[in-house]
Amino acid sequence: MRLTDLLQMTNDLSNETSIFLTIQKKTYPLTKLQISSTECLLFAGTSPMTKAKLIHLVKNLHGRNIPVYIVSENTKIPVYGVQIIPEQNSLRLT
Repeated sequence: MRLTDLLQMTNDLSNETSIFLTIQKKTYPLTKLQISSTECLLFAGTSPMTKAKLIHLVKNLHGRNIPVYIVSENTKIPVYGVQIIPEQNSLRLT
């Protein structure tokens, strides 16, 4: 998935939507985002990032057509899907 795709898929969600990562069938909060000219890396932590924070971090970025990866134990896992959970106001990237 590209960063542009992720932003388009979440466009209609509330800015307070919490973002989580699915790593080896377990769910972890997205806490850190690292962007380079060739990729967007997502890191798990303790407190989930909101959609508003994600938008704030990438709003002035020009090259949004970069692949998105989840980083787990120094391994890059490509993001290929989004699971929206409206009753929990959350989003899981898989």
